[in-house]
Amino acid sequence: MLRFDRITLILLIFFFSEAYAVGWEKIEVSNTELTILDDNGQYKDIKPGCAFSYLPDEAGLPNKPFHFYYRKGTKPQTLIFLNGGGACWNDATCTTSLTVPVSSTTRPAYNPSMDFENDPESVGGMLDFARADNPLKDWNMVFIPYCTGDAHIGSNDKVYADPLGIINAGNPIMVQHRGFDNFMAVREWLKHRPDRFNTEKVLVAGSSAGAYGALMNFSRLHRIYPSMTKISLLSDAGAGVFTNNFLNTVFEPNGPWGTENTLATWIPGINQISSYNDLNFFTNLATGIERYFTKSKFAYVTTAWDGVQVLFLNIMKKTDQGINDPNEWFNLTPEVFVEWNLRMLASFNVNVLFNSNAKYYVSAGTYHAGLVDVFVPDIFYTENSASGIFLKDWVNRLVINDKKYPLINLMCSGTCGAPF
Repeated sequence: MLRFDRITLILLIFFFSEAYAVGWEKIEVSNTELTILDDNGQYKDIKPGCAFSYLPDEAGLPNKPFHFYYRKGTKPQTLIFLNGGGACWNDATCTTSLTVPVSSTTRPAYNPSMDFENDPESVGGMLDFARADNPLKDWNMVFIPYCTGDAHIGSNDKVYADPLGIINAGNPIMVQHRGFDNFMAVREWLKHRPDRFNTEKVLVAGSSAGAYGALMNFSRLHRIYPSMTKISLLSDAGAGVFTNNFLNTVFEPNGPWGTENTLATWIPGINQISSYNDLNFFTNLATGIERYFTKSKFAYVTTAWDGVQVLFLNIMKKTDQGINDPNEWFNLTPEVFVEWNLRMLASFNVNVLFNSNAKYYVSAGTYHAGLVDVFVPDIFYTENSASGIFLKDWVNRLVINDKKYPLINLMCSGTCGAPF
């Protein structure tokens, strides 16, 4: 089949949508390999799907295809939200962690399900357009689910084996890290929407793993909108506090996620990502992107003691030491909390010191993800521990561009609800 025909087929597939809830449409994308035109004018094959889309479901039927959600608003403004859901990068996190039950205190390292916590109604928060106090209630909204364990930047199938021999009896099992392919499928749909040429504002946002996907895919979304469109970033619960071994595993060539084939390497900050270490990763990455897009605003949100981000730092440390039993990952000591807190604050403060278009909102407590309801219901609307300014109002400052109410750095006071 000719390339042109395949692209035409993609567009036809995209238009098979169904009403999911009042205002939301679910748009399905084929699980088969698709061909798109990339930023360099080259044809690129992508394979949308979830981590285990190639396996039959519990009933022995073919797994559901990847899909995303769209809600048409009343203003020429668009929110593009990349969902979170953990990450996996080695045998223990990609296989063994699946034995961990989902509870109020534990869950696997990543979410491979297309359904669980992967629709805009269950995620809520800033996506709840029915709330009168939502500053984005009248915007168009695009919700990108996440089920691939790769922070929306993977395009690779990787075989893992459970070192404890529990999952699949220790036999190899393939994980499809196809988050970038899913993102590019949504981007292709956005490219062919005629209303993008009249779009006045775009907010690229993400929580948790979606925060990294939003930042590292920001340039690809920026490219598809006219120069007059004001495009901003809102990154939630993704402070980039990692170990060197994690960075070397994920961003070196031939890594599990295949990032050498997905990252926008024409952007300073991204083009040298494999050379960064654990102390300068976030600052170098964010600075390079922020200085390339000087007319865009970049906003970063986190709690001062984010328990999930602390947990992932602990998981990295444990698996770096060969500790593969998930039962040993959840004991979070005061020392690991303090390390994460100090490194987060150092990265945030250095970033805003050298980049005037970057600002942060650091709230009190240990909860994870302030833009959505997944961990704390209504937190986007009730959070005001940073200088008494509500998070929803701070986000409004980001998008309205009113000189009377500028976007400023905000920080909780005292110990910020330290857990010890």
